[in-house]
Amino acid sequence: MSKDEFYIGWQEEMPPSNKRFIKRILIGLFILIPLFLMYGVLFQKPFNHHQFEFGTLTELTGIYHDNPVPILEVSNEDSTAFILLVGFGKFGAEEIISDIEKEQGNLDGKEVTFAGTLIYGDGVTLLELTNQEDSYVSSKDLKTENVDEVEDLGEFEWYGEILDPKCYFGVMKPGEGKIHKSCAIRCLSGGIPPVMRVIPHYGSEYNYYLVRGKNGEKVNEEVLKYIGESIDYSATITQQNGWKVLNIDLESIKAERDYDLKDLDVLNRDDYE
Repeated sequence: MSKDEFYIGWQEEMPPSNKRFIKRILIGLFILIPLFLMYGVLFQKPFNHHQFEFGTLTELTGIYHDNPVPILEVSNEDSTAFILLVGFGKFGAEEIISDIEKEQGNLDGKEVTFAGTLIYGDGVTLLELTNQEDSYVSSKDLKTENVDEVEDLGEFEWYGEILDPKCYFGVMKPGEGKIHKSCAIRCLSGGIPPVMRVIPHYGSEYNYYLVRGKNGEKVNEEVLKYIGESIDYSATITQQNGWKVLNIDLESIKAERDYDLKDLDVLNRDDYE
């Protein structure tokens, strides 16, 4: 008869060999689990410090611009901010502005006060028109005519990721990459203007550009399939109302899956995933 130890759960004592085996397993787990937790804490990609002032309405007064997207130019003694306007939820501000203008007349170039929820991070500010058309507070004509100039900054070929700016700059964490792709698709489909995040040739900090078609047209639907991926592209750059605009040739876009980012010595792949 075999003398191998055999343990049945209702026995009062466990055989010595079983005790030794389980003890080794438990010691290993007690060592490995803290190491895995420490690795996760030390090496995970940290969340950014972008903010969404949920539940707090702020009134901002500035010059309203229709183009290239709804923008409020807000100035104080020290600086001027060109604030992107977005709608409540996963929608842009254009329909809200259109409804307001039915009652108040054309707002483009006027001094306008809106009440909304601030979203901000990395030097970029957005204002959510939380109460939709009721976000409008007042407006008045300017004493001098506001000239809407477009500056041509030349051609541009580089790499980046198309973002949903509302989520990225504060509403969601993370608000970027493949994990956020489905949410970003809904936001851009609802009219929130797409923004390209790029690392410039000369540094490691991000720059942000509004994304339009090569003739300045909206391309929200056309770029949906590229959201959450690193892409390279050709574009002309213009500057209008405080924002640089990438007028992208859609046919030039090449997605991450079509090339090897390991060949790039300037960009860090981790910054795009």
